[in-house]
Amino acid sequence: MKGRSILMAVLIALLIFGSFLILHNSSHESEPHSKLNPSKLRSFLESQYVPEVGLLRAAVKAYPDNETIYVANDNLLASRTLIALGSPLGKRILKNLEANYSGGWNGKVDPLLGRPIDGFYCTETKKLGKVYSKKFNATFWVRYELANTSCRMGDWESYADLLVYGALNELIKGNENGALELYSRLLAMWDRNGFRDRAFDGVYQTYKCALFVYLYRALDKPDKGRNVYSRCLEIISSLQAENGGIITGYRVENREIIPVGDTNTETTSIVALALYSDYPEKLGKT
Repeated sequence: MKGRSILMAVLIALLIFGSFLILHNSSHESEPHSKLNPSKLRSFLESQYVPEVGLLRAAVKAYPDNETIYVANDNLLASRTLIALGSPLGKRILKNLEANYSGGWNGKVDPLLGRPIDGFYCTETKKLGKVYSKKFNATFWVRYELANTSCRMGDWESYADLLVYGALNELIKGNENGALELYSRLLAMWDRNGFRDRAFDGVYQTYKCALFVYLYRALDKPDKGRNVYSRCLEIISSLQAENGGIITGYRVENREIIPVGDTNTETTSIVALALYSDYPEKLGKT
């Protein structure tokens, strides 16, 4: 009888352990994940490097961005992205920004990198000059997008990207309730395929889905919005081009995601920061 009792106890323990493994594996498998190739993201960004100025160009084909270099948002974000992806080019660009472009900060996207802003303003673009690149056999304008502090935006909450920057700004200030309120307003713009905000013109912007993923991680993946997170990962995963970059826009027809636009530095950088950096978790712990 004693031997039979021991055997029964062992069988029960094995059943309990097996059930735990099944539940654990099911939970792990149900966790949404992207199907991007991070090595190709890195290679794409590295390929956009213009050695004559030490910065990345904005786009591949779309004019005039394929002949433009933006200090911010592009290189401000790309420098950190490349560092996160393990590329030594990231630190080189960052040193250039710090030495020659006031760090590349622009008073708008700064919260993505943990730096607070004091509000939202109209954007002004400064032309810093032209540079010829032998590598690309092209002449590039170097431009710097900055906040025009004399022109405060009163309708910033009508834009999905600004809601994300605003929510992250609240997290940086330690106001989680304020961040969650802006997060709820962001979710109200979701139409099952993308964010339909005031700027929507029939084509969804990929970077807005990536910004949602970033904020969702920063908020420690709340239950509310999990379906949006899953769908955004699905969308983003379908928009990596052969050159490794992320296509800027998309349409949806019968649930099919149709790429629209070019691959560019800004969108690719935001996607990589959202998925492969630890910035979101750092912001969530401030």
